Amino acid sequence: MDPSLLPQLGVAGALVIVVGYLLTANHRLMTSNRSDRADYLKALAARETAHATEMTALRARVAELEQRLAELETELDHERDRRRQAEDIAAAVRRHT
Repeated sequence: MDPSLLPQLGVAGALVIVVGYLLTANHRLMTSNRSDRADYLKALAARETAHATEMTALRARVAELEQRLAELETELDHERDRRRQAEDIAAAVRRHT
């Protein structure tokens, strides 16, 4: 477009040029945003998959630790029972001697 023709276009012509420029700029921006959003969604899906895998592993580890804790609590209860029996036997021996 020849810059010498600008005064002949008038205000309406200038507005048409500005609006046309803004529309093409908006279109370029939206196209760019779509590809950025697609990349973002792919990265987010990968992170969610990794997080789900990690959570599954952690849940398995917690279940394993809970089972081990239950075993140790049972072992502790048995040890307490044996200690009480030994104390009862010792007290009975002291009473009879």
